[in-house]
Amino acid sequence: MDLSAKIIERIVYFVNSERYPIVYCIFYNILNIPQPNSLQLNELLYWAAKNGDKNLCYLAKKWGATDPQFMLCGAARGGHEHLCYLAKKWGATNFNIMFYIASKEGNIDLCYLAKKWGATDFDGMLWNATKNGNINICYLAKEWGATKFDEMLYEAAQKGYGDLCYLAKEWGATNFDLMLYGAAEFGHAHICKLAKDWGATDFDEMLYIAAEKGDEYLCQLAKEWGATNFNCMIWNATKNEHAHICYLAKEWGATDFNLMLRGAAGFGYEHICRLAKEWGATNFNEMFYEASNENLCQLAKEWAATNTMYSTIAGKRRYDYLSKEWNKRIKNY
Repeated sequence: MDLSAKIIERIVYFVNSERYPIVYCIFYNILNIPQPNSLQLNELLYWAAKNGDKNLCYLAKKWGATDPQFMLCGAARGGHEHLCYLAKKWGATNFNIMFYIASKEGNIDLCYLAKKWGATDFDGMLWNATKNGNINICYLAKEWGATKFDEMLYEAAQKGYGDLCYLAKEWGATNFDLMLYGAAEFGHAHICKLAKDWGATDFDEMLYIAAEKGDEYLCQLAKEWGATNFNCMIWNATKNEHAHICYLAKEWGATDFNLMLRGAAGFGYEHICRLAKEWGATNFNEMFYEASNENLCQLAKEWAATNTMYSTIAGKRRYDYLSKEWNKRIKNY
């Protein structure tokens, strides 16, 4: 392979970077380039195993690579069974990690091998298989002893995998509110509807999640199904700068515009502060206190803030500290 001097120079440029082991794996057979340094050898071992390059694995070990566990991860990701055997021979012992990778990649043969060598985390296997839509691995995990089907249901709902939701329910999952949360978080309306049909009832939490994501359709669904906590909705819309959801929450009955003002000030959203004032917020001292920039401090003063003893920085520090407390408060509104 005839590479120009400029390209070779560029390769050498990577010698001390984290990416050099990857570059070395590609070019070491065709170019006379520097050997990776001692800090890069385990990374080299990983990439050699992932690429299925047995000779380079031996070279990396000869030069001082000492992490066969990392090698096992690379071999499992690449689906190279013979290098998994080599990693085990050289000292790899955590075969649950091999389980997770094989279940993610959908490699049944490596799942069997990991189990043969002592892997026992069948719930972890089930979770990773569900997350990646590998239904055959899910069946295998259940056959071997997996039991956490509510977690399977949640993960399947997050990914929008209706078939895996049905499977989790068939196997004993019952936490349909958890399913609802997962589906709402990623905007899967059809899974939300399924969760409702199966018995989910926490539509205020669904509304809270949908407001955070700015998903107007899911907000509408949650309200239609019985959600009523519109102050919670307007708070989560505010902190994520979804003004259109704030309008919707107000239309449906949200009334705590002072909380909206505080949140908007803390996150630095002037246009939402102005909305809150227009809708009736009056606590401009709190706005000043929580403001995250000088412009909002000035605006609060213009709007009649009188207690200006705290600086913007102090307010921002306090806002950071209280953010979780506000979340707790609004959830119990």
